[in-house]
Amino acid sequence: MIAPAPLARLVVRIKAQRGGDSMVLIGTTLVSNLVRIASTMAMTRLLAPDIFGLVGIINTIFFIVTMLTDLGFQAYVVRHPDGDDRRFLRVIWTIHAGRGAGLALISAALAFPLAQLLAKPELALPLAVASTIFLINGLASLSLITALRTHQVAKLCYLDLGVLIFQTLVAMTSAALLHNVWSIIIAMAASAALRTILSYSLFPNSCSGIAIDRAVSKDFWRFSRFVMGSSLLTLLIAQTDKIVLARVLSLDRFGLYMIATTLAGVPLVFAGNYASRILYPRYASMFRDTSDRLPQIYYAGRRTLSLIYNFSVGGLIGGAPILIRVLYDDRYVEASPYLSLLATASLMALGNRAANEVLTAMGHVQVTFTANVFRLTWLIVVGVPAYLGFGPLGLVTAIGLIEAPPHLYNWWQLHRFGIFNAREEGILIGAAVLGMGIGFVMTALLSFLW
Repeated sequence: MIAPAPLARLVVRIKAQRGGDSMVLIGTTLVSNLVRIASTMAMTRLLAPDIFGLVGIINTIFFIVTMLTDLGFQAYVVRHPDGDDRRFLRVIWTIHAGRGAGLALISAALAFPLAQLLAKPELALPLAVASTIFLINGLASLSLITALRTHQVAKLCYLDLGVLIFQTLVAMTSAALLHNVWSIIIAMAASAALRTILSYSLFPNSCSGIAIDRAVSKDFWRFSRFVMGSSLLTLLIAQTDKIVLARVLSLDRFGLYMIATTLAGVPLVFAGNYASRILYPRYASMFRDTSDRLPQIYYAGRRTLSLIYNFSVGGLIGGAPILIRVLYDDRYVEASPYLSLLATASLMALGNRAANEVLTAMGHVQVTFTANVFRLTWLIVVGVPAYLGFGPLGLVTAIGLIEAPPHLYNWWQLHRFGIFNAREEGILIGAAVLGMGIGFVMTALLSFLW
């Protein structure tokens, strides 16, 4: 069927407007991932595995505290009709800053009790000091969100890359001098401070200042109910493995798991940024203007990148042992099974994120919540028996497959609203299988030659 002229012009306009942003996102994400990999290669030679175990626990606690108070600032501001109004933004900034200060106090207060609960007394002081990062992030300008409305994706990408390079340089310098966990804490705090400063200096329309508006606040809290519910489930789903393993594994063994988590998170960084910075603003704009066109652009707008993503992550699953041996010394070899399993979840992440973004843009916020219910159910029904029967590796296997139930659920939801296309999904699966097969063959071949 030939698309009508208005739709054809619309697609051309979208491609012209977003093509540059997509290329910048791809380029900066590629460079960012190379920086992260180079950073881990250097840091693992400067620091012992138990240091990564400590930092992994701190990041897990930060994630828990953050998700317990996730209010959905970005989704609310980007979608709201008054998202460019300065007073509206000051009201939201007031809530944002207050949340940051509260999280800093809560995390610092919980530092010593949590260290005792996890039987890791060396965790207490670093966690308490690192809690100041919440306050620093809370003071950042909302321009980091409003930039998505004005299609300044490229500037955001360059900002993220610059901050990452700065953090990496600080971390490596500090590690070379200190050789302890404080090198990473210093780098985390310094990068948060730089990001907050740049959120004001790089964006001419950035604004801050305390403002209170009952109507705006009430509407925001109403929107946030679904976000908080979904985030609570995300918390239980994403951090259960880390909480359990942090308690039962030694710090050095947990450090291996966190190395694998970091590498498996490389494609997740791209999936998250692409979905939130490119796809969601696009879908939200389309829904505001011509909502009936969403089904036609859902696959067309992400086809090429999704094929590359699935093929690459499939290769990561099959080639994990080789990657670990190339990047790290012999102390980290046993991280490869963890990486293969965790990358399986990363494989389905982009498809799930894209489905969530288009359905959220259409106003079906509860779909994300329901998808998380499926993840939690999987974790309870499959993850608990797997852990009891096969130990830590059984739990990690269940985590690796946790995205499968919501993936099927998202397909059903897309079908309900006339968006699902079996042929498109089949092609994406084929790309993943091809990449996985090549990865396994290369692993077998190089392992034999090695």
